[in-house]
Amino acid sequence: MNRVDSDFTTMIKDEQFLTLIQTTEKMELVSFLAQLPLPIAIFDRESRFLGLNQNFADIYESDALYLNGKLLKSVSVLIYNQFLDVIPLFENGKNESDSEFYSKGRFYLTYYKAIRNKDGELLAVIVVCADITRLKRRENVLLLNNKKLHDHLYLDTVTGLPNKIAFGQFLIDPENLEALKQRISFLQIDLDGFKKFNQFNSYTCGDKVLEKVAEILIAELTQDNAKSFRMTSANFVVMMFDATEWAVLTVAERLRCAIAQQHLGLVGESTESLTACVGVVHKASERTLLEDELLQKLGWAVQQAKLQGSNTIYVMPD
Repeated sequence: MNRVDSDFTTMIKDEQFLTLIQTTEKMELVSFLAQLPLPIAIFDRESRFLGLNQNFADIYESDALYLNGKLLKSVSVLIYNQFLDVIPLFENGKNESDSEFYSKGRFYLTYYKAIRNKDGELLAVIVVCADITRLKRRENVLLLNNKKLHDHLYLDTVTGLPNKIAFGQFLIDPENLEALKQRISFLQIDLDGFKKFNQFNSYTCGDKVLEKVAEILIAELTQDNAKSFRMTSANFVVMMFDATEWAVLTVAERLRCAIAQQHLGLVGESTESLTACVGVVHKASERTLLEDELLQKLGWAVQQAKLQGSNTIYVMPD
């Protein structure tokens, strides 16, 4: 036992360590490895167990003595596949690697270490596992909290659509730089008489109308080339990427008709349903977008539409 104990830390870098493992009695080796606090196993190049401790065997609800000499594939296909991924890396000169896996309700970080002879040839692989379940749970809590914070900041609580803050962020986010270099068209949808509707009915009824408008936008738009935002009370903006003016006008008309055909706002004795005006602004490719300038243009376009009457469309000249 002393032979293993004294040489373990110094032999891990050379082939003497492998010789030590191979010539040590199985019971003695398992007993020594059992003193190590982390799950550990040693494999030859064919993924056969040369040694392991009970902590490693416990991951698979097995026995260390029983597993010694067995092939890894018979114990865990997941770790075996990771092992197969690691071997080519080690054969190309890499000496360390790590990955994660999940087994029987626990998360583990796995560290792989190459054992080489004096000529640099790969002889064996040491695998050390660390239970990171508690860290993963904390990580998941943080991710959940971050999502809640993100949703609170960037999503409209009534419709679930991205809000005005998200709209502004999208225009300045470096990740969207390429998309923003394209020709982009903006449609501002503004419900006619919505303020009056809220005054005569309830905000609950108003929220239901807004939810329905959001559903129309989601149903009518192709999400891979259009994005929708709820900006203010009765105001929505749609961004369309790399679309022709005719295609944009067709979408604007389709949205206007869809909102009108839903007969939104028919509450109680009301006989008039809500409609919407649509203002359209086109941005030429390569032109820089400024949020304030853009919103000013969209507001003007909607105003021009409303001057023509309810349920109309106005396209701002380039």
